[in-house]
Amino acid sequence: MTKTSVVLVTTTPDYPVDLGPVHEVLDPVAEVRTYPLPWRPATPEEAGAFTQALAEADALFIRPGIITRAMVEGAPRLRVIAVHGSGVDQVDVGAATGRGILVTNAPAGPAISVAELTLALMLRLVRPFQQAADLVRQDRWSEARLMGGELCGRTLGLVGFGLIARLVAGRAAAFDMRILATDPYVAPEVIRAGGAEPRPLGTLLGEADFISVHTPLLAETHHLIGEAEFAAMKPTAFFLNLSRGPVVDESALVRALRERRIAGAAVDVLEEEPPRGRNPLFEIDTCLVTPHLGAATWPCLARTARYMAEDIARVLRGERPVNLVNPAALGAAGGFQISD
Repeated sequence: MTKTSVVLVTTTPDYPVDLGPVHEVLDPVAEVRTYPLPWRPATPEEAGAFTQALAEADALFIRPGIITRAMVEGAPRLRVIAVHGSGVDQVDVGAATGRGILVTNAPAGPAISVAELTLALMLRLVRPFQQAADLVRQDRWSEARLMGGELCGRTLGLVGFGLIARLVAGRAAAFDMRILATDPYVAPEVIRAGGAEPRPLGTLLGEADFISVHTPLLAETHHLIGEAEFAAMKPTAFFLNLSRGPVVDESALVRALRERRIAGAAVDVLEEEPPRGRNPLFEIDTCLVTPHLGAATWPCLARTARYMAEDIARVLRGERPVNLVNPAALGAAGGFQISD
């Protein structure tokens, strides 16, 4: 392979990429270019400019941005789209598959960071240390001695039992929590081996003190948690979503919180990111909203960038990538040929 390949990396100040590992892995074999594609859907002008840049690329390293069918179809040289993290819902995978373009992800990259944030948010829900710190800064020491609860002895219900949820389970076990999990794609014995008790979704919702969602966004998981699911939760339960915003019916969550049908919530993702206007969740004092911070750690960026760059290099060498999302693309007419 000669250094005639072009790798296009989307990155912006609010969605940075650790370019060190990218250059280390790819500079010997390709020219690395960066492009400031926004996280939100591109305007027609932005989409047109990006499609022009993508037309010269053999590989796309995507962090922010929504990759549409038109963008894919306007990229005649493209062999691989590598997605920063585990979810690939920002890419039209069907369009890529139809053109024989491989789609890869890096599920192990953000897993530790997202799992740790999940535990941090759980602690924040039961211990009001942020409010206490704010009151101390206002010289209101006595008022700042706010009462809270504990994680020890409480039941955590995990919706989805992939890598991130399994890491959450291990960390929650260190707090002496009881762990339940539901996942139609994971066998009960695998759930038990991961330290959790398998449960149907409805049963889990009624038993758990904390319900934490860790599922990919698929057609079958859109609004997986809605009015009926919040109604099944205990009034003392806390709800967390660190997967994708549309997995939860946000209006149903707003109603459950406003009517005090659950004790509180912490969400790192929203149905619309960034929100246009004032999201109702921002006005609810029992809801903590963070701006999709799950993967926002330096170790995560370094790991994820390296995993992605290594898979891109494999594809450019004609090898099968480790984290291939759409194996059907290997057999697509006109698709890139991978050696055995």
